[in-house]
Amino acid sequence: MGPFIAPFLQAVLIVLEVLEWLIFVWVILSWILFFLRESKFRWRHRKFYSILEQLNDLFTRMTHPFLRPFRRLLRRWDTRGIDWSPLLLLLAIFILRGLIAALYRAILLE
Repeated sequence: MGPFIAPFLQAVLIVLEVLEWLIFVWVILSWILFFLRESKFRWRHRKFYSILEQLNDLFTRMTHPFLRPFRRLLRRWDTRGIDWSPLLLLLAIFILRGLIAALYRAILLE
């Protein structure tokens, strides 16, 4: 049973790691865009700013389905405009990776 499940668990770990990096890039890009929106940079470098907005839209579309359940959960509490859903998703990924790694070790020791 172990040789059949091990590659599947490795693939799940790789997908979780890619998702983790997508979230990190999206969060940093959204911060950069927020600060550029508040400065004159957006008017001086319109093409570069437009590229950054398109990248942000792309990463938003990739991460939104994973963030949606956490945003629904956080809708109950007033967080004063701070979006905590990426942090909760990263925490969930961290926990999932730990559980999968423990399961992987248990299968290998079987």
